Amino acid sequence: MSQWTHVTGCIRVDGLPKIVPGFTIKNIEKVLGPQCTFDDWRDDTNLPCGSEGGLQYRVIEYDDGLPWVVIPVWGDLRDYDNVNEIRQWWKNTLAQFKIVRAACLVVEVEYGERFVLTEKDVAVAAPTNEQ
Repeated sequence: MSQWTHVTGCIRVDGLPKIVPGFTIKNIEKVLGPQCTFDDWRDDTNLPCGSEGGLQYRVIEYDDGLPWVVIPVWGDLRDYDNVNEIRQWWKNTLAQFKIVRAACLVVEVEYGERFVLTEKDVAVAAPTNEQ
C-alpha cells in the first residue's frame, strides 16, 4: 500500500511587467523550476516529488498591470510524507517573488496530518532581480 500526500493551492503574484524589468513569465517559471512527471522524469526539479512525479503548476497571466499572474499548484505525491520539505519549498519559493498578493496551499498526508500554508507563513525577503 502506498503513502500519498495530496497538495492543492494557488499563488497570486502581482507585478508591473510593462514598467518594471524582471517581471516576466520566464522568471516566474525559473523560480518554480522544471516539473517532474511519471512520463517526463526530471532529476533537476526543486519541486517536492514522490515516486511517480512531483508538484505541478501552471502560470496564468490574467492581466498586465499590477494584477498579473496566478499560479495553481497541485499534486498527488506517491510514497511521500515529507511535510518539512513542502514547508521549506513553500517558504523558499514565495520569498523569491517580489509581490505575493495572496497564496495558500492545502497539504494532506494520507492517514496523517492536514494543514494549510499561506503567504503569512513566509518571512518577507529583500527584493531580488528574479521574479
